[in-house]
Amino acid sequence: GLIDVQVNGAFGLDFSDPNTDMDLVSRGLPQFGVTSFVPTVVTSPLDAYGPVLANLRRAPKPGAAHILGAHIEGPFLSPRHPGTHDPALLRNPSVDVAAGWLMAGDVRIVTIAPELPGSEALIAYLTERGVVVSMGHSDATWDEARAGAAAGIRFGTHIFNAMRPLRHRDPGLVGYLLASHLPVGFISDGNHLAFETIALLARIKGPDELVLITDALAGLGMPPGPFRLAGREYISDGSCGRLPDGTLSGSLLPLHRALRNLVEAAGIDAAVAVRMATLNPARLLDLDGSIGRVEVGRGADLVLVDEHWTPVVTLVDGAIAWRPGSGRGSVDARLAS
Repeated sequence: GLIDVQVNGAFGLDFSDPNTDMDLVSRGLPQFGVTSFVPTVVTSPLDAYGPVLANLRRAPKPGAAHILGAHIEGPFLSPRHPGTHDPALLRNPSVDVAAGWLMAGDVRIVTIAPELPGSEALIAYLTERGVVVSMGHSDATWDEARAGAAAGIRFGTHIFNAMRPLRHRDPGLVGYLLASHLPVGFISDGNHLAFETIALLARIKGPDELVLITDALAGLGMPPGPFRLAGREYISDGSCGRLPDGTLSGSLLPLHRALRNLVEAAGIDAAVAVRMATLNPARLLDLDGSIGRVEVGRGADLVLVDEHWTPVVTLVDGAIAWRPGSGRGSVDARLAS
């Protein structure tokens, strides 16, 4: 079964909204082959995190993709690389704020800019509590990125996007992530990265150091049109989202189609590509002892795909979560009502 560690929303629903129907999303994602996911909360007002995280804390339900905890992406991000995050809400890292998050919900990943004041203390605090700290939306130099890794950072958030770029006299954060053995997330929709860049990335990083993500928005699984991300409007063209000024936001490409892109457009070996969406994210979350590969004794989260990488049947915990015509995973009728 596919595992997505960065999903902002789906089926018209935004995970940064405390009223989002997470049961609907969990039952809908298996149609894309996703059996586990980490809902992502983007930069929001500080008083919004508690209710949002409480809403994301859900026990497993039969026939639904597992929620593996929350990924908090912001507000501890660089104002130089906000992407589609609201610049007015960005702030320096705070252990007190993060402590409130841990009390409110199940926090699995936190993305920060390691060059910001207070980052070292926050990295240590979160790492001691088993949270994966990632660097992204950052203007970090090579040395600042290296210091973040030394303090406990274990991941890079959507490499190349919203971060200090690679330059031959200033390798920066991108250069450090490429040269180190830290795993990195990347988006394979053809908008966030050229497929030639993905091929280059796969030549540089080891096969266990790449994690395929969607960075999916609320428009995933919906027709093109306007949607919202933490209150900010973006326009979906069916492939990616953009702010009204053209700023690139997240992706609208389902994970199984992103996987197909790796093989058919980027030329990555199919077995290696599958690992990037299964075992590698499981290992990042320290869950590779139970999910992430097909093996006796592990959870029976499985997806069978056809020659076009389209899911034919998806199982979660050994039970059918989706198959064509089953009615499971179909959200159209519920959204229409």
